[in-house]
Amino acid sequence: MKKFYLLPVLFVLLLSASLRHKFYVSVTTLTYNDKHFEIILYTFPDDLEKAVSDNFGYTIDLDHPDPETKFYIETYLKEKFKIYVNGKEADYTYLGYTFENEKILLLMETDRLRKIKRVKIVQEWLTDIYPEQQNIVHLIFEEQKFSKILTKDDVVFDVEVAK
Repeated sequence: MKKFYLLPVLFVLLLSASLRHKFYVSVTTLTYNDKHFEIILYTFPDDLEKAVSDNFGYTIDLDHPDPETKFYIETYLKEKFKIYVNGKEADYTYLGYTFENEKILLLMETDRLRKIKRVKIVQEWLTDIYPEQQNIVHLIFEEQKFSKILTKDDVVFDVEVAK
């Protein structure tokens, strides 16, 4: 008789395990400080490693980086994350990465910027490998905070920060 009670429990456990799926999300924060943007992109290391492998055919190990790791991360960033200020693409420098819990933080900063009126962010981070990827973008400019969730079908965040 005990076997019949275990079957429904086992069925529910197996069903719930099969319905579970990975959540694909990144968070990017751009903070304007001292005439430039400081940028932090939070993502998962395994997703970044997969993106580099799928796009460039090169395997990186973020726990044990080789001399090529920085090049491939920076190349992927420059292809998938762009910033425009007042209609012109803004250059930024990839500074490196650090780990926080199970996430990796990619650190960047723009060159010196002046008289900012409009900021446009084009964020296609990981949408080429995960169609359900969501990229949450926070823009902090002086006392203002703007946020938007970007997806594969909506990759642009365009904000007027000064009138």
